[in-house]
Amino acid sequence: MISSPDILRRVLAGMCAVGILAALGACEEAAPPQSALDKARQALARGDGIAAEEQLRASLREAGAPKDVAAYLGEAALLQDDLVTARHWLQPDNFSAATAWHGYRMLGRLEMREGNLSVAGAAFDQALSIDADRADLWIDIGHLRYRGGEQVQAIAAADRALAIDPDSAAALQFRAQLVRDAYGPLAALPWLERALEVAPDDLDLKTDYAANLGEVGRASDALAVLREVADQAPKAPRLLYLQAVIAARGGNLPLARDLYLRAPVQDRETPAGQMLGGILDLELGHHASAAQTFARLAAAQPDNRQVARLFAKALSLSGGERELIARFAARDGRSSPYTGTLIARALETLDRRAEAATYLDAAARPGRLAIAPLASNRPVEAARYGDLSSGLALRDYLRAMVATGRLAEGAGQARLFARRFPGSSDAQNLLGDALLAHGETGSAIAAYREAALVRTDWPLMKRLIAAYQRGGAQKAARASLRAYLEGGAREPMAAALYGEWLARDGEFQQAVAMLDSALAHGSGRDPSVLTLRSEIAARAGDDEAASEFAWRAYSLQPMYAPAIRAVIATTQDDAVRQRLQAKLARLR
Repeated sequence: MISSPDILRRVLAGMCAVGILAALGACEEAAPPQSALDKARQALARGDGIAAEEQLRASLREAGAPKDVAAYLGEAALLQDDLVTARHWLQPDNFSAATAWHGYRMLGRLEMREGNLSVAGAAFDQALSIDADRADLWIDIGHLRYRGGEQVQAIAAADRALAIDPDSAAALQFRAQLVRDAYGPLAALPWLERALEVAPDDLDLKTDYAANLGEVGRASDALAVLREVADQAPKAPRLLYLQAVIAARGGNLPLARDLYLRAPVQDRETPAGQMLGGILDLELGHHASAAQTFARLAAAQPDNRQVARLFAKALSLSGGERELIARFAARDGRSSPYTGTLIARALETLDRRAEAATYLDAAARPGRLAIAPLASNRPVEAARYGDLSSGLALRDYLRAMVATGRLAEGAGQARLFARRFPGSSDAQNLLGDALLAHGETGSAIAAYREAALVRTDWPLMKRLIAAYQRGGAQKAARASLRAYLEGGAREPMAAALYGEWLARDGEFQQAVAMLDSALAHGSGRDPSVLTLRSEIAARAGDDEAASEFAWRAYSLQPMYAPAIRAVIATTQDDAVRQRLQAKLARLR
């Protein structure tokens, strides 16, 4: 006999100890087969509700107790958007002691999906009473607080989740969203990159990262990430939509529209999706379709000035002069130079030239920081403070107060509302508006700054800058605008304003970069931007560019005195110069 069984066993054991057979997998005992419940949990972790449900029902057939799987069946139903079935399983008396924490968490998610925010909070409180040291639960609580207008408390919840688990990809992603809202997409990128280090294969995280890259102008990097997503999951959510956005930003509008039309309906029907569809239709000549899209958006977002401008343009191009006048003449005709010009042209088309002249006169004096009160959707008599339980109700109430001159009363009610909702950026926004209207500029600035800690967008930044200027704090206004743009914001009006300030201070090279960014991202039809760009080009000795910008401005706004002066300064045609000099004299 060459060897005994005992010697053989000792030799094999030694080989395992040094890892020789471990590489072949021969020394490890076979792993026990996974239970159906374990397989279901794995499917839930990767977001596959259908596979999870199959395994959970198999677990029930293997004599599993319904209370042991009800929470997971509810989660599987939520993943499949089957809220009725989810409600069936996510009843509090359906959970076992071992699954109660998860069950209450899923019940909270269900209530959030159905808009029952207070009931969702109660469910999350039940989960907290069982185990408060779970990062996933605090992330859900943060999302609930954010939806409920408690944005400051949402930030605290995200920080609590990260304190419990600093490597939670979901917590890092949520924190990135909050940072993006407050400081812009550029500031959010490091948070998303850290999350991707933890979860490099998370598709939702990757698409979120790609979206932020696209927003800050890194289109090639965004496309590279989206290709990775497409390789992993060709039907991943938001994939086609984000590709359409990037193609549109790159100027390939036919490709963008093709991708957009192939994107899922749920992506196209979001407000941002509708906006993209309307812009693509507008730019590709489908003006009537664009007008219909912007009509729906305007009904849902009556205070969105960008939507209003695009809607007005679509009506103008589609032959809807009467509707354009009816919708915008009273509200936007004199506060928006661009819309005022469209109204004037519509009036001229209808041979109402005397009325058109008044709008052209107002449009000839554009002011980038002009702040005008908006009309309330209901009279002040219809709004009593006892009914003001929402920001929308208070907004209408305050507008009615301003319109009737009851500024002190409006400011007082706004203060009460802000005290009732101390974590709401919306409440601070409204408070700032009311205080600014009442002449309390310093307090308005403080309220706006408080709101900006949670969410900074151009309407808020514009009001903050206007308040600073009203208080004589131009340095603070400039610093705020610079920080907003450095955060990755691509708002053309902000870039145009900052470019104007840079040019005023003699920083022409930086001014050109800002103005060209504004022109590329939406201000291509703003005569004041084009006129300033013409003046800087002329100063640099670029006569051809100076003339081109001047004529573009003049063609858009023939009654705009700076545009007339720019053409006079750049034209080589003496007859044109004399004619425009006479026109300019008549305008004075």
